[in-house]
Amino acid sequence: MALLTVENLEKRFGGLIAVNDVSFEVESGEIFTIIGPNGAGKSTLFKLITSFTRPTSGRVIFEGENITRLPAHVVARKGVVRTFQETTIFKEMTVVENVIVAHHLRSRASSLGFFFNSPLARRDEQEFRESADSIIEILGLETVRNEQARNLPHGYLRELGIAIAMAAEPKALLLDEPFSGMNPEETDRVVDMVRGIRDRGITILLVEHDMRAVMRISDRILVLNFGSMVALGTPSEIQTDKAVIEAYLGREDDELGI
Repeated sequence: MALLTVENLEKRFGGLIAVNDVSFEVESGEIFTIIGPNGAGKSTLFKLITSFTRPTSGRVIFEGENITRLPAHVVARKGVVRTFQETTIFKEMTVVENVIVAHHLRSRASSLGFFFNSPLARRDEQEFRESADSIIEILGLETVRNEQARNLPHGYLRELGIAIAMAAEPKALLLDEPFSGMNPEETDRVVDMVRGIRDRGITILLVEHDMRAVMRISDRILVLNFGSMVALGTPSEIQTDKAVIEAYLGREDDELGI
């Protein structure tokens, strides 16, 4: 059984069809990437999978359970976790403090318990600190663990966003343009980071525009155009697919990394 199944997913905004009858499966342990020109429906599809947006029709199945209508925080607790650009980062906090705070989705103590520093709240905080230290070590962020987020270079900010998502203990981690705006050295570092996360048993879904990185890292690629599926296959299959090249206006050298 696939870890994640998307069945006939559709999202309409008035007369606009942002996602049109999209179906696919993601196997456990895959790096599965969604690409397409601007406005193709990639980000909307991510929002539908993580319940930040409700579909007009269709279903999302995770580990055999229909999660389509569940609240986003419940979906995240079940293990479907996405990153957001920099909106989840507290710039005045250090790297380690940001990752500790991100663990509170998993807290057993109530808000009142944290306010009064109850025994359960203290145990939660100890576990969160230990987990944050482990995540920082796994992702190779030890050199900046005590640096304020506001002082981090762009690449490290993106990596911190991934560390924050890891605090929710994802089974499927959805990364929204993790390589955007990076120089080649930063991209190589994050490519290695994403592979390392997958090697620890976490399934990865990407939305990404950096096609050279996509072709290096992906097991399979889904191509969207105007909300509809154009192709689904391995990187080598996608690079030679005529419908994909046409969707990218024939600019395979620039867009597809050929």
